[in-house]
Amino acid sequence: MRILHIDTETGLRGGEFQVLFLMEGLRDKGDENLLVVSEGSPLIEKVRPVTNYIVTIKPQRVFDILNMLRIYRFVKSSNPDIVHLHTSLAHTIGGIPARLCGVPIVVTRRVDFPIRSLFKYNHLADKIISISEAIKRVLLRGGVREEKIVVIPSGIDIKRFDSIRNTNYLYREFQLLGVYPIIGTIAHLTDHKGHIYLLKAIPIILKQFPDSSFLFVGDGELKKPLKKKAEELRIDKRVIFTGFREDIPEILSILDLFVLPSHLEGLCTSLMDALYMKVPVVATTAGGIPEVIEHKKCGLLVPPKNPSLLAEAVIQLLKDRGKRERFVDEGKKKVLEQFTTAKMVERTQNVYQQLCSSSL
Repeated sequence: MRILHIDTETGLRGGEFQVLFLMEGLRDKGDENLLVVSEGSPLIEKVRPVTNYIVTIKPQRVFDILNMLRIYRFVKSSNPDIVHLHTSLAHTIGGIPARLCGVPIVVTRRVDFPIRSLFKYNHLADKIISISEAIKRVLLRGGVREEKIVVIPSGIDIKRFDSIRNTNYLYREFQLLGVYPIIGTIAHLTDHKGHIYLLKAIPIILKQFPDSSFLFVGDGELKKPLKKKAEELRIDKRVIFTGFREDIPEILSILDLFVLPSHLEGLCTSLMDALYMKVPVVATTAGGIPEVIEHKKCGLLVPPKNPSLLAEAVIQLLKDRGKRERFVDEGKKKVLEQFTTAKMVERTQNVYQQLCSSSL
């Protein structure tokens, strides 16, 4: 099969890594990948070993006729069996050309925000891949027909954790020698990830664990406001904003606890990474998180937007070594059973094959 993927993001976040993992897996299974991507996207260099067919478009232009025309011409000339749209904007500017060319359309929905355009989901998609049951519920509430939706969780590439280099450089870079516990969160610095609630929980945690340090791994539009809030709370000496990092396996290996304070969340592969690396987890009940973290089995869950309960759960888990050990064993087992890239690729390929068969 020839699969044309369209991703319009200009950064490299969880969704883009899922596109990369999917393309790698399809290549390994003998399928051919093509990619339409925004100019300057770091995904371009990542996928070069996977495809020779890359077309760039102007980034973040909704209903841009030139972008649509460029995609239409590429679809016509490349004759793909499937067009797979990986972002909301891709759904708009890629869905119309694909429909005009009569190519089956697959859309991936990664966020649990309410949908804005029912037309797109019912008329510019043959199958919608929801990465969690929580997102499926949002789609159904928005009026999307159930027969269009298939749930395929995101997966992590466990091979990237097999050869972790010496992590002494991290202790030196972030001045963490002698620090305990090291608590971290890995997420784009944007509102729905809930970093503000973790910041508000930190003064409570410091009363019980005064030598704690907190790594906020990721970049985003809220970096400056979050740094300012840390200063206002007088915890800026304990909070380290690392920016975007590629060395996630190494960072996870030095953490004593992982926290995800999101108030909206599709699924979150960072949680899977933490579980695979056997890092104890405290998270919220938002969106698809409970599908990854079973409360009191793989970690502790609290309601979103509640700093005091978040702090209480962190303190409770840090004080209970037996519970931490039990949780991480169960968590890694769950990742291996349900959340690998191999399983994600196989399930996605099945969707492609069903669509190709039905279009014959």
